[in-house]
Amino acid sequence: MSRTLVAVNAQGRVTLPADVRRKLHLAEGSQLEVAVEAGRITLRPAQVIPADDAWAYTPEHRASVRRALEDVKAGRVYRLTSKEWDDIVNKGRLPARVRRGMHERRAAKRKST
Repeated sequence: MSRTLVAVNAQGRVTLPADVRRKLHLAEGSQLEVAVEAGRITLRPAQVIPADDAWAYTPEHRASVRRALEDVKAGRVYRLTSKEWDDIVNKGRLPARVRRGMHERRAAKRKST
């Protein structure tokens, strides 16, 4: 890794060399995480997640997404008609054929364990 000397100005600002910004795809407004450890300063590109979206990054939700993707890969999916989808949204009830399939899968899983 090449090293470049940079200076801290009177306002405490450091200018990152252009080649470093290009390599890390940093542009105006990019945010960096600053860490100080054992006498070293580390800067890492950071993605700020809005508080309203934080639920999507919880371990529980990430596990749920993994399970859903496994279901898709295994073909455990259903095509819904517009009417079936409307019933789910408006009545909160899955179509009978979907409920049957879910019960059959649960029963098969219990038998295999």
